[in-house]
Amino acid sequence: MSSSVPSGPAETSLAEQAYRTLEQKLVSLELPPGTMVSEGRLIAMTGLGRTPVREAMQRLAQQDLIRVLPRKGLLVTPVSQSAMAHILEVRKPLERVIVYRAALNAKDEQRGGLAAIARELAIAHDNFEAFLRLENEINRLFDDCAGNPFASAAVAPLRSHCRRFWYLHRQRLQLSDAISAQSNLARLAARRDFNGAQKAVDGVIAVFERLAAGVDRLG
Repeated sequence: MSSSVPSGPAETSLAEQAYRTLEQKLVSLELPPGTMVSEGRLIAMTGLGRTPVREAMQRLAQQDLIRVLPRKGLLVTPVSQSAMAHILEVRKPLERVIVYRAALNAKDEQRGGLAAIARELAIAHDNFEAFLRLENEINRLFDDCAGNPFASAAVAPLRSHCRRFWYLHRQRLQLSDAISAQSNLARLAARRDFNGAQKAVDGVIAVFERLAAGVDRLG
């Protein structure tokens, strides 16, 4: 699907821009699970050319956020209980590695950033969009502190699937539980309690697991 001509820096940047735009539209359900979408629609959504959009599509397909169906088009991947179970099974140990290293290696200003996010979460209450924004900030800061690009690259698509899961079930989500779990994680990492932070990852994943329990088909 990608061009045979190597991409230069500018083209690579456009492909990344296309990916981020489409990833957000998939995660936020503007492109709902289980629907068909054409390449032309994705090009129109991004306002970018065919080559960067195709590169983004290829990346999203590798992450199973979309599926390329020959002669039919593109399917926005449905969300199923079994898929979420597999995603969470892999995400937990990866996040444990990242959080452990982040808590161990964080500089003072980074620890201050984690503590500030924990305080913001404490007053987020039922603000779903604020929660997601702060969760993204925590993840970026953990990745920076951990300094393990392989772990960060591996966990990134799993986080996308989980954020899509939040959006899909925002009405059923016990947001206070999710906020409490993320706040606890950030607070422990800020204190350099790397063992406690690792255990707190389990609490974050448990919120997803409780929400998914007993659901045969989520979208």
